[in-house]
This record gives sequence, C-alpha cells and structure tokens, in this order.
Amino acid sequence: MREPVDFLGIPIVPWTTDEFEMWITDRASDTKGQRPVFVTYLNAWCSNVAARDPEYADILRAADAVYADGQAVVWASALLRRPVPERVNAADFIVDLCQRFARAGVSIYLLGSQDGVAARAAEALTRQAPGLRVVGAAGGYWSDNGSAAAAAVAAARPDVLLVGLGVPMQEKWAWSRRPEFHARVIWCVGAMFEYFGGARARAPRWVRRAGLEWLFRLILEPRRLWRRYLVGNAVFVWRVLCGWLAG
Repeated sequence: MREPVDFLGIPIVPWTTDEFEMWITDRASDTKGQRPVFVTYLNAWCSNVAARDPEYADILRAADAVYADGQAVVWASALLRRPVPERVNAADFIVDLCQRFARAGVSIYLLGSQDGVAARAAEALTRQAPGLRVVGAAGGYWSDNGSAAAAAVAAARPDVLLVGLGVPMQEKWAWSRRPEFHARVIWCVGAMFEYFGGARARAPRWVRRAGLEWLFRLILEPRRLWRRYLVGNAVFVWRVLCGWLAG
C-alpha cells in the first residue's frame, strides 16, 4: 500500500476504494493484531474543523488510516501536487464491504445516530450481505458519556466497530475509549447509518460523481447546513489556495 500523503497538515492514504476494502478486511481478520486500528475520513468540513480543533487534528494524525471522503479533497490534493486517486465514501461501498466481511466471517457492531437508526441500517445491510454477523446495533445519544455504550461494545467483542456520532465527537469518543472495545478495527463513519436506516435521503449517483452531494444536502437541510457549506466551502478553498501558494 502507498504511504500517506500530506493534505494541509493531515496525512491521508492515497488508496482506491478497492485497496481500502482489502486493507480493512485484512485488519478485521487479523487474529494476531496487538492493538485495534483506528480509521476515519477527511472531507472539506473535517479539514476545516481540524484547522481549529487541535485535539481532533492530533487524532487524525495518529490514526492508522484517514481516507479522502470528499470529492473536494480529491480535487484539492491534485492542486497541492499530492494527489489521491479517488473519493472513498463508505456509503458507496459498504454493501460490497459487508459481503466481503460475510465471506471472511468478520463481525460488526453499529453505534450511532438516533435510536433505531443503527438497527434498521443493520437489517438493511444483512439483507444485502447474507451471512453478515452483526453482533450489536445501538443509538448514539446518551447522558453518561457513553460508558454504557462502550461496555456493551466490549461485551459483544466485534471485529469491526462502526461509530457514527458526527465529527469531531465520534473521533474523540472512540479514540479515548479504544482500549475498552476489544475490536480489531474502530471505524468512524459519520452519517452512513442514516442513509441505510431510512433517516436521510442520499444524493443520486450522478450528483455524487459531480462532487455536488454537499449541494444536495444543503437543499434538503438549509437551516442546519448553510454555515457548514456556504461559509465552510469558502474557507476551505481559501485554505487550499494558501497551501498551493506556499507549496
């Protein structure tokens, strides 16, 4: 596998989707691993958050793999002369990956989103990946700092823990508790459960390929997302241009 490349201070892996799937399946199947691997993603919004949140940025730098989830990151990486080959978005390939997990006997636990969403996502994935071992699915809203949720994960002992709590909460929570889980892979997946659990509409494939999924989401939720995308995208472009001029 190719070594990570620097993207505005964050190392991201220059892998294709297929390479990522093979890597994560290998790690999830590795019975000799001494510690869990920590996996998360980077898009324009994540990059902006990392620029102002040192704790989150440090976690990204310490992670075993950070992949380019946003098309803007792919385009910007080429401008910065450290290109990554393509967008690697979990919602696009999770069914195929779960089919790999099923063949390899890998178990998963889904943690995050509102009550019931992770469970519905698990049902959808098992329908499309027969034989997939789901050892737990739980919501991500709690009042005890997630202690009970962490204990439930530890008791289930999944090979792969998928955490969907949103950036940067998911990374901070999962990173701080990673020794407790007894999982081989801890993977932060953002809003993925909501797409498969029926809580959020997904942009059409052509919209995603055009790099306009952010616009689709903005149209659906303008009051919640206008600052993230209208202000955030401008900030991201400015940061990339500064990186290009400095580079």
